Amino acid sequence: MPEDFEIIPAIDIMDGKCVRLTQGQYDKVEEFSTNPQEMAQKWIDSGAKRLHLVDLDGAKQGYPVNFNLISKITKIPNIKVQIGGGIRTEETIRKYLDEGASYIILGTRAFQDKDFFKHVLGLYGERIILGLDLKNNRVALSGWHQTIEINLNNLENHLGNIKQIIYTDISKDGTLSGPNLKSLEEIASSVKSKVIVSGGISSMDDIFAVLKLKKEKHQNISGVILGKSLYKQKIDLRKAIELIKKSF
Repeated sequence: MPEDFEIIPAIDIMDGKCVRLTQGQYDKVEEFSTNPQEMAQKWIDSGAKRLHLVDLDGAKQGYPVNFNLISKITKIPNIKVQIGGGIRTEETIRKYLDEGASYIILGTRAFQDKDFFKHVLGLYGERIILGLDLKNNRVALSGWHQTIEINLNNLENHLGNIKQIIYTDISKDGTLSGPNLKSLEEIASSVKSKVIVSGGISSMDDIFAVLKLKKEKHQNISGVILGKSLYKQKIDLRKAIELIKKSF
């Protein structure tokens, strides 16, 4: 797979199981595996170079709940792992990195405490990713239960020297209804950071639409996160990776 565009499988963990939510709603949950570690290995065997792990219980509670389970996945060799959900302190960041995490995704605390965000960015640099979860053009926080207003045109000022952003349209997440390309374009044009898109991707056509946007307008678009489309067999990961390789 080209280094500047990645297909990243998502593993969302709740109660120690691999699940998917619809539109970030905890009462709309679908279980796909009782063994997230096994699922991680499946995606690695299919060619994934990077995994997107979310502690859904942690996102809701504000602290890691599935730390031990996630740590087993970060110890699998030859895979980069980015982790989000309930990471609100420097100690938690350090613990996950010590356990082998490649990247830490900060959402809630990054927007609630700008000084904290700049501090950890200074310490850990490119290993910090900003999780930009949007719900009706507002940033969703605390397991998507709160929202705050943000000016996307002023995003660069808030970010500091962040290298990567994960943009998720909550209204699309888990719906298999296609990504929000308009918002993706707006975000990609307002920042210098690499932008990974998540939410709604349901087919190779959706992936190619994102790729087209990258090639024609915004080279900083750097990948897609796939969740339900993989678990519902709408996209074959191995084939998707091969098709993307051929398109470059």
